[in-house]
Amino acid sequence: MPTADTSAEPTTILVVDDEDGIRQALNRFLTRQGYRVAQAPDAAAALAAIDSAHPQGMLCDIRMPNMSGVELLPKALAADTDLAIIMLTAIDEPRTAIECLKVGAYDYLIKPVDLDELEVSLTNALRRRQLEIDRRELERWLAREVAVRTRELEERTTAIEAIALDALAAARGWDGTKEAVERLAGELGVPADELLREVERRRQR
Repeated sequence: MPTADTSAEPTTILVVDDEDGIRQALNRFLTRQGYRVAQAPDAAAALAAIDSAHPQGMLCDIRMPNMSGVELLPKALAADTDLAIIMLTAIDEPRTAIECLKVGAYDYLIKPVDLDELEVSLTNALRRRQLEIDRRELERWLAREVAVRTRELEERTTAIEAIALDALAAARGWDGTKEAVERLAGELGVPADELLREVERRRQR
């Protein structure tokens, strides 16, 4: 069953491996799953592909000439912090796996890759990527909403304060002026003396 959303643009997966046969095999498998596939034979080509193809996920070999997958990993994440990365290697190296996971890889699979395992891992990695993007978007939306609501509240508070001060200024000789000002000051969180001076100033206008 295709993992990619066929109602939208296909999810792009970048396959990085110096062995052409492995790249082609993964290309066929991923294409059948509904993904769009970009390929890179080395780290330099991979970084260029991240910039041009904007993949959502990356399958990356560990052992490559010039720059290893371990060295490429932080550079790829610096180029796209949301990139869902799964590392591939022919050698089971727990220390390398832990290093990759600490840097930001989602998973670490051993070659020859079990395709069912790869499908599950990639699906989960992309899902986690989307959840992180959604979480950030929600946080930004909430921050905007809080800013708008705070501004509206401040504007309403300022308007209410002005109305109350004008009313107190108009109520000359009212015995309850001092108590009303103290209550208003408590609600606004300002000194009562400051409000009393403002009331007197408004009476003189």
